[in-house]
Amino acid sequence: MYLMRRLCIFATFILCLLTGFSSFADAAPKKKAAKTNAKETITYVVRKGDSVGKIAKKYDVRAEDIARWNNLSDIAHIKIGQKLRIRVPKGSVSSSSSGSKAPTLTQSVSYVVKKGDTLGKISKKTGVSIADLKKNNKSLQKNPDKLKVGQTLVLRIQRFNGTTGVSRGLANNGSLSGGIQLQSGPGYTVRNPSRSYGTALTTGLIMDTLGAYRAKYPKAPNFMIGDLSTKNGGKLTPHLSHQSGRDVDISYISTTPKNFVGFARMNASNFDAEKNWYTLERFLSTKKVQYIFVDYEVQKLLYNQAKKLGYTDAQLKPMIQYPNGKKSYYAIIRHAKGHADHFHVRFVCAPTDVNCQ
Repeated sequence: MYLMRRLCIFATFILCLLTGFSSFADAAPKKKAAKTNAKETITYVVRKGDSVGKIAKKYDVRAEDIARWNNLSDIAHIKIGQKLRIRVPKGSVSSSSSGSKAPTLTQSVSYVVKKGDTLGKISKKTGVSIADLKKNNKSLQKNPDKLKVGQTLVLRIQRFNGTTGVSRGLANNGSLSGGIQLQSGPGYTVRNPSRSYGTALTTGLIMDTLGAYRAKYPKAPNFMIGDLSTKNGGKLTPHLSHQSGRDVDISYISTTPKNFVGFARMNASNFDAEKNWYTLERFLSTKKVQYIFVDYEVQKLLYNQAKKLGYTDAQLKPMIQYPNGKKSYYAIIRHAKGHADHFHVRFVCAPTDVNCQ
């Protein structure tokens, strides 16, 4: 009996002790569990040598997630300077490591030495330093002070730096933010610089395509660049479109006279089918063109040139409307009234564009 009483007292003591510890633990302030899944969105600017796979590996994310976050239809095609949104653990990436500064885009431009020119005068006139003039022209490295009238120099001209030009809304009801001004370059002449603003995609593809034309036909006339958009986009008289930096009007190349540069109504007697088809084909090959508007009768001349080069009707059907009628909307090159003296290119929306259609 005595032993039983002692055991009961001991059990009660243990129970009280445990209850006390439990109460103490309950009374102690509870620390909130640290959140480990917080995310933030950084902006990554594509650099030379980048691929979606490499970027995904760098930030420990999946390539398909990068494609989804940025509406990329083809992860194999990203461009230097393109901005990508990437979701990463909060605080894991410093702003300096995300590549927030876009690279400078430059273009080679020819300059013909004129009477009275010196390196200093050319540098002041073009904005290219004397050091860069010497660097890009071997003839100046040996004899920098012996310029000859008519001598051709290569200039590396900066086109834009750190900006992409954001297309907003529709081509016929939109605007342009950070528009990039297209300047005259190899193969083309800009008619009105105040109406030559576009996105990086638009201006870059024009420069690349018409630069390739100049390399292919070094002695041919320039294309004339008509309107793109104004600096901030919006309505541009007399156009219905050209509001968001994705449209450009470009002259055709004429056979008469040989050096003519400008808009002229085309027909079989003056249309340079070879050079015009080469250029339109280059635009199409970029896979970044939404539409090219060309008068239906002019399309016939382009179609005949393509057939001459060996294209089949099956190959041409998605490229050009002719000969399937003006109401055939399967092809990229299609009829629009008023396009017998120039063609109109509308480029696709870039990943950085806003509500773009």
